[in-house]
Amino acid sequence: MKKTLFSLFIFFAIILNFKTTTFAQETSNQISDIEEIVVTSQKRANAIAAQDLPVSVTAINEQLILESESVDLTDIGRMVPNATLHPSATFASTPNFLIRGIGISGTTRSLDPAVGVIVDGVYLGFPVGANLDMFDRESIEILRGPQGTILGRNVTGGAVVVRTKRPSGEFGVKADVTVGDYSRRDLSFSFEGPISDTISGKIAVMSRERDGYWKDNNGGTMVPTAGAIARGYDETGFGESGTKPDVDLTIIRPMLLIEPNENLDITLIGEFLSDKSGTADSRNFVNSSSLRRTQLFGYTPPEDRYEINHNLMGGNDLEIDTFVGEFNLQTDTGILTGIASYRELTYDSSTDFDGSPITLFHFPDNHEEQEQQTFELRYAGSASDNIDYVVGISYFDQEMFVGERRDFGVADIAGVVELSHDSIGIFAELDYSITDKTKITLGARWTEESKDVIFNAIGSCEKDFSSCSGPSSGLSVAGTFDDTTPKVAITHALNDDVNIYASYTQGFRSGTFDARARTVDSFLNSKPGPEEVTSFELGMKSTFNDGKILLNIALFQADYDDIQKLALEECEVDIVTCPSGRIQRLINAAKATIEGIEIETRINITDQFSIQGSLGYTDAGFDEFLGFDADGVRGYDPVTDPAAAAALKFERVPELTYNIMANYFQPLSNGAEIDFRLAYSYTDDFTNDALGTRAIITDSYGLLDASVSYTFAESGLKLTVFGKNITDEDYHDFALDNALTSLTWGGVPDTYGLRLTYSFE
Repeated sequence: MKKTLFSLFIFFAIILNFKTTTFAQETSNQISDIEEIVVTSQKRANAIAAQDLPVSVTAINEQLILESESVDLTDIGRMVPNATLHPSATFASTPNFLIRGIGISGTTRSLDPAVGVIVDGVYLGFPVGANLDMFDRESIEILRGPQGTILGRNVTGGAVVVRTKRPSGEFGVKADVTVGDYSRRDLSFSFEGPISDTISGKIAVMSRERDGYWKDNNGGTMVPTAGAIARGYDETGFGESGTKPDVDLTIIRPMLLIEPNENLDITLIGEFLSDKSGTADSRNFVNSSSLRRTQLFGYTPPEDRYEINHNLMGGNDLEIDTFVGEFNLQTDTGILTGIASYRELTYDSSTDFDGSPITLFHFPDNHEEQEQQTFELRYAGSASDNIDYVVGISYFDQEMFVGERRDFGVADIAGVVELSHDSIGIFAELDYSITDKTKITLGARWTEESKDVIFNAIGSCEKDFSSCSGPSSGLSVAGTFDDTTPKVAITHALNDDVNIYASYTQGFRSGTFDARARTVDSFLNSKPGPEEVTSFELGMKSTFNDGKILLNIALFQADYDDIQKLALEECEVDIVTCPSGRIQRLINAAKATIEGIEIETRINITDQFSIQGSLGYTDAGFDEFLGFDADGVRGYDPVTDPAAAAALKFERVPELTYNIMANYFQPLSNGAEIDFRLAYSYTDDFTNDALGTRAIITDSYGLLDASVSYTFAESGLKLTVFGKNITDEDYHDFALDNALTSLTWGGVPDTYGLRLTYSFE
């Protein structure tokens, strides 16, 4: 694998070092150059083009967000190689993001995300609400691989850096109305303009509503057994009806831009989000290999893939208030930047996890709260003509309360975990131009994290969590974790159009606690230390044919050590807590090597016709996985199980992803314009659990989108007709198989809509 990837890199380097082809010479005067995209995630004093960075980054601007009809980060992920930006199965607007095979599959709140979501310079420490809506966003940057210096804070898989569109200081109005099937109704507008000579403002408001794609109309058949009745069976046709997951989202975002003089600007951003969308679709299916309890109790799911039968309609109520302040002070040698934020979140949710008319596994009336504060102060400047640098300090603090209730029909129990978590980081990165063509980048970040946890096991609290709140309610434990993560990169310009680079980067994810441990003993022993990723990358970024073709290639290898995984561990035999001598615990159980390649391209074929696309390949497998029962024989064997576990693939990581987009526009004689767009994204098959259970593999799938737009002459009006997944591909984002039930979640049918936008600037 390594030799193959290296050979590919050398081959493309040789090809791109040749001069422009005859075709390009003949047509270059008629075709516009590819637009240069400037990134903000590197925090430098001067703007940096994505093509000049020794970093694998996909930068998506506002135009592409709108053209692709992207609603959230999941839609954005389909345009990015080796990125799986899927939502979680059970909680609305909550991500399970993985990049280059590294991420979190699950919703245990105490586990830090491995893919950081950073909005307007603010790291989101709590996963709920982090699958961000794309309303009024200026740019999205997807950085792949560990970002252990500038971005830091547990960004081991990669980072999603989102920038909201700021006030321009000029008068402007934008309005957007979208209607579609499933009763979709989106309304948004923004208004901005000067308030005084030094202050300008903006307010952006959005409302998004839609019925769910799955009809919860008590479909299927039920011939209840005695066990089903004991478990809380709801007679078919008697329970609630509705659709899942419906959407009911409102965002209000006021902003102020203050410019007291030409050297200082201050931006104040508020965001008030209310999300009352429905719960996940949890679609039950018959597992042909072994009947699960849902079928043994008499339930036969419907054949229609968009029909379900839940006996708990449930719902979500998410409220997030966010305040961000940023200043930039221009000095003689650079820019001093400060960013401070406060974010407050409350989340109430109820969901039918088992996906059946039987109460086998429900999450009723969960209650969660989180507050976080962040602060960053940095200085980016130049020491000389050939030295640029950035140095800074960042602070992150959060408090969370997670009350989780589980109703198993014969038992209805609750537990609470409270977490106090703070992190401080000191970072620096320096670019030194050795020659006009060669630059070396050196960076490092020191991070220290402290976590204090109060644990009340599920089953030890009242159903309303009232008996489990405060420092004296449960078991208190604490941990402190620190690390220093370096970065070294070298960039060399082969010519004016081709840069090659090599980089070495480390990232770390701090130690943690298992907030969903079943017993106190398991919790005390589920305390893994930090995991670390060391990444090596070779890359090439090029434009050729006189700037009409862009081609970027990256080859990477990541050594992933001390991976935090649930595994079986030896314990002292106890009839209550450890009857078998082994118990499932969250430990540093595994090591892995991840290799892959990424290719991104754009070709301006004519002034009116362009295509762009990307391809990603990830080979992620374990080198070691201790304490995991993987050989198919019940019980852990210290010889056969580690060997079987080492052969397993990473869950939720497709080997191959690719996408291609084609755009064509035609000016009309009346001054109007018509635009056509086709986009296809492909995701290879992937497993959904650590064992690679065949019954719940997500088969490979491809999604085809299309749109036609008409821009009216000199009016600011644009009308778009669009369709997504127009071939109605059947797929799911996640699946689960256990003794109770077999389930799939996610996937979207073919959808269609009409969008009218107005812009006056």
